[in-house]
Amino acid sequence: MKPIVLFFLVLLVSQAPAEIYKWVDAQGNVHYSDEPQAPGAKRMRQLPGLSTYSPPPLPSKPPQEEVREEFSGELPEKAPPAAHPGYQVLKIVSPENEGTVRSSPGEVPIFVALSPVLREGDYFRGLLDGKLLPEHHSSTVIRLSNVDRGEHKVAVAVYSKDGKKLLQSDTHTFYLHRTIAKRSAPRAN
Repeated sequence: MKPIVLFFLVLLVSQAPAEIYKWVDAQGNVHYSDEPQAPGAKRMRQLPGLSTYSPPPLPSKPPQEEVREEFSGELPEKAPPAAHPGYQVLKIVSPENEGTVRSSPGEVPIFVALSPVLREGDYFRGLLDGKLLPEHHSSTVIRLSNVDRGEHKVAVAVYSKDGKKLLQSDTHTFYLHRTIAKRSAPRAN
C-alpha cells in the first residue's frame, strides 16, 4: 500500500504550479529563477516563448532566356566517337604521400582512383621501390604483403589487355612501422 500512496504523492507534487521569478541586475542582464534572488523580482504568470530564427527566403532566379536558332535543315557535324577514350586521372588515394602506415605483418593496401573506370581487359600493376610487381589487379585496391619496415616509394600503372602502359600515377612515399616483440637477451651462466 505504501508504494501506491507514494505514487499519488509524487503525482500531486508534479502537478503543483511552479513559480518563476524574473529580475534585471545592475548590468541590465535578465535573470529567471524558481526563487526570488534579488529585491524587486517579479513573479511570472507565463514564460516568454522560445527564441526561434527563420532564415530569409532565397532570392529567386531570373528566368533563363531561351536562345533559339533558325533551323537550316542540316544537322551540325559531330565528331565521330573515339574508339577507346584514354584514361584521364590515375592517383593514389591511400596511403597519403609522406604518410605513415602501421602494420605488424607488413601488409599495405594501396587505394587508387581512376577516371573513367577500368575497361574490360585492362589491369593495374603496382611499382614498389621502382620494381614492377608481377600481379595484375582489376580492383582499385592493391594489397602489398610482407613489406619491410622503413621508407618505400609506390606508384600504380594501368595497362591495356595487350600489355601496353596507358597511364601511371605519381609516386607516393610512405613509411611502414612494424611492431616487433622485444626479445630478452639470454642469461649468462
